[in-house]
Amino acid sequence: MSKQYRFLQFTIFVLVFTVIGYRAIYVSVFDSERARNGVFGDGFSDKNTLSSANYFLDSGFTQTSFLPVHDYFPGYPAYVPSTYTHYPPLPNILAGLYGILFQSKEELVLRIIPILLSVFFFFFIFYVINDWLKDEKKAMIGASCLWLANYFICYGDNLHQHVYGELLKWIYVYGLYLFHESNQKRKWIWAMLMLIMVLEVNISFEQPVFLGIATLGFSWIYQKKIFSFTTVPAAAMVLLGFTLHLAQNAHFFGSWQMAIDDMTKAYTFRATGVDVEGYINTHKFTWRDAWEIPFDWFNRMERYFAIPGWAMIVVFGLTWKDFKQQYPLFYQINWALFFAAITWGLVMSQHAYFHGFTNKHFSIWFALTAGFCLPIYFNKMKLAFKAEKILPKVLHILLIAYMLGMFLTQQVWEVWLKLGVLYPKFGR
Repeated sequence: MSKQYRFLQFTIFVLVFTVIGYRAIYVSVFDSERARNGVFGDGFSDKNTLSSANYFLDSGFTQTSFLPVHDYFPGYPAYVPSTYTHYPPLPNILAGLYGILFQSKEELVLRIIPILLSVFFFFFIFYVINDWLKDEKKAMIGASCLWLANYFICYGDNLHQHVYGELLKWIYVYGLYLFHESNQKRKWIWAMLMLIMVLEVNISFEQPVFLGIATLGFSWIYQKKIFSFTTVPAAAMVLLGFTLHLAQNAHFFGSWQMAIDDMTKAYTFRATGVDVEGYINTHKFTWRDAWEIPFDWFNRMERYFAIPGWAMIVVFGLTWKDFKQQYPLFYQINWALFFAAITWGLVMSQHAYFHGFTNKHFSIWFALTAGFCLPIYFNKMKLAFKAEKILPKVLHILLIAYMLGMFLTQQVWEVWLKLGVLYPKFGR
C-alpha cells in the first residue's frame, strides 16, 4: 500500500475506533435507548447476551443445556429470568466463556474480544475489496463507505452476533471466490467454508440464508450448476447446524416434538407475523407491511452506510455498463451478492421489517459497488462540468449535495457525535 493510502487508512482507523471505544465505555445497554437500538444496534440482544454471560458465570452452562438466559440480573426485581430457545446460542456461549476467562460480569470487559475481532475485520474489508478491484483508491472508497458509517461503528463492540456473523460472512464469500478461482483444487478452503457454515447457523439464522444464496450464485457463475461440490455440502452443513440447535432445545425440553413445535411457532411468527399460541406477539406484521420491505432496503442505507441507497441507485445506473465491461466477473458476483442480501427480507419478512440492522446483509454488495462505481461517476461528473449543458451540472450538484448532506447528518452528526463521543449530551 502506498504511503498516502496507508496514512489515510490509519487516520480512519483512529477515528473509527475512538468512537467505538467511547461507545463501549459510555453507551451501556441499560440506558442506550436509540443509541444501541433500531438501526444503531441490537441493544435488546446485547443485554440478553450480557445476561447469559452473568448466568453462566454464576451457574454454569449445563442447567439450561447451554441455551441463553434472558433478563438474569440478580438484585433487579423488574427482571424475570427466562431461557430462550428461538435463536442460536453461540454468541451467548462465547460471552459466557469470556466472563469465565476474565472472571468478570462487566459489560465493557465482555466487549474486549469483539472489539479485537473488529480490528481484524477493519483491515480484512480493505484487503478483500483491494484484491478484487486491484486498485487501492477504489478499495479505499468502498471500504470507507462501511468503516465511516453506522454499519461498522455502532456494531464494532457488539456483544451478540453481528461482529462474528459479519466477519465470517466476509471470510466465507472471499473463500468462495478463492476456491472457485483455484478450479476447486484448494480443498482446505472448501473445508473451511463448510465449518463456517455450521458456525454461522449457530450464530444467527440470518447469515446462512445469505451464504446459501451466495454459494448458489458463485456455483452458477463459475460452473453453470445449481447442484455442485459447494452448494450440496453447504446445504448439508446448514441442516447439520440447525439440527445441533434443535437437539440442544430437545435436551432442554426433554422432547424432540416439543422442540420442533417451539421452533415452528417461532418461524411462523417471524416469517408472517401471525400470532400463534404460546408466542408473545409484540410486533404485529401484515402482508401490507411486506410491500414496504423493498423500499426499506434502500431507505435504510442512508442510516447504515456512508452513501444513501437512493443515491447509489443513481450512481449505479450511470456506471453499470463500465462496471460490466471492466470487471465482468465481479459484475456477476455483485448481482449474486445483491440477491443474497435481499433474501432474508423475503423468507423472514416480519424480522426484516422490524429490525433495521438486517440491512447489514448489503455490506459486501455496497462496498464493491461503491468501490467501482463512485470513481467512475466522479469522472463522468468532471466531464459534465467541462461541457456546456447546464442541466447535467445542476443534477450532479444536487446529487452530490444530497450525498454529502446525508453523510454529515446521518453519520458524522448522528453516529460519530450525538450517539458517539458526545453521548448523551444531545439526547439518547
